[in-house]
Amino acid sequence: TGSIWRNRKNGKLYEVLGDVLNCTNSEDGQQMVRYREWGKSELEFVRELVEFTVKFERVFKAGN
Repeated sequence: TGSIWRNRKNGKLYEVLGDVLNCTNSEDGQQMVRYREWGKSELEFVRELVEFTVKFERVFKAGN
């Protein structure tokens, strides 16, 4: 949580807000990442954890 990631496609920075579980019927228990564009707070996103780590690269780890 609090780490900053760069979208490999568009280069924008995003802040990871936490991990969540997808509890819809077909994807029950799927690990998801909750995030938002860095410096903006009006819109949050969720993405499946494995897909997130493929499409984003970490540029700052919280606590460093």
